[in-house]
Amino acid sequence: MKVSVDVYTKDVNAALEAFKHAVEAGATDIRLNSSEGYETKEFEHLNLMFEADHSSSAIVNLDNGPFVKDTDDL
Repeated sequence: MKVSVDVYTKDVNAALEAFKHAVEAGATDIRLNSSEGYETKEFEHLNLMFEADHSSSAIVNLDNGPFVKDTDDL
C-alpha cells in the first residue's frame, strides 16, 4: 500500500540525505521545500514530501533522523 509522507526538519544535510534515499528506494512525487520567516526572510525549516510503499526503507530511514510531523515540534 502506498502512503504519503510529509515531514519537517531544520537539518539541511539530513533532509538532502533523506531525499537521496527516497529516490534510491523508488519513492515517487518527491519534493523538498524550504520555508523562511515572513518578516525576517531567514531560513526556518525544510519540508520533505513523497509517496512510497508503507514498508519502504525511505520511510524507515526517517525514524533515524531529526524529522517531525508538525513544525511546532521543531
